[in-house]
Amino acid sequence: MRVVGTLAAAAIALGSLTACDTLQGVSDTADKVKLCADAVQLVGFSPDMSDPQKALEDTQAKAKELETLANSAPDEQVKKALEEAANGMQNVSSAADWVQQKADLVAKVSAACGG
Repeated sequence: MRVVGTLAAAAIALGSLTACDTLQGVSDTADKVKLCADAVQLVGFSPDMSDPQKALEDTQAKAKELETLANSAPDEQVKKALEEAANGMQNVSSAADWVQQKADLVAKVSAACGG
């Protein structure tokens, strides 16, 4: 009887561990989806072109936010894409340059995020 009880307890414990792993996987996926949605929103930022200097500053501020997201990225592919996008945004010399780069950066981030 004790053997059956021990085996039952072991089976329950194993099932609990499997459930915990599954829940952790779901949580990791949800975190990645949220991070990627935030990143695409930042990269898709459209500055107000009526003030070119402010547009440039706003774009660079969004790049810093993107760097923060990159530091919390769940995997290397996503992290690398976010860092590349942040670098691209910080190195924009004019608002017009940003408009040209934006589509490419959104595509790269989306691809890295599995979209």
